Amino acid sequence: MLKQTLKADIIKYMKSRDKVRLTHLRTLMADVKYKEMDLKRELTDDELIVIIEKTIKQLNETLSYAKQSNKEDIISETETGIEMFKIYMPKQLTDDEAKAIITQVISENNFKGKGDMGKVMKACMPKLKGQYDGKKVNPLVMKLLA
Repeated sequence: MLKQTLKADIIKYMKSRDKVRLTHLRTLMADVKYKEMDLKRELTDDELIVIIEKTIKQLNETLSYAKQSNKEDIISETETGIEMFKIYMPKQLTDDEAKAIITQVISENNFKGKGDMGKVMKACMPKLKGQYDGKKVNPLVMKLLA
């Protein structure tokens, strides 16, 4: 389970005295605890991945602000965090693999034209969730429906 891996990595980073990675992981685990308290149950791996995606997105925003301000220490810490969290994410699909999945969804459901855009998105997003950037899906679907 992903949560056990995260806990084991916290111990590993504590032993190696890697403060940057340890801080990022502890922050993530705090977010996980809050979510579990809200739901009053343990999170599934899919729910953990959603939290990790959100964390990566926040770190990317921090990185862009740090680059604008030329804060080298924040830039390096943030990049370290992003690279570390990407390890816990499922294998990312290539553009061609995502295109194949979307094409399959379109052909299986006989979607035609831009009027079916919402239906295609609704059908293919669960298959691509966590494995492909959601921002890239919309233009790809539009291109395939044209």
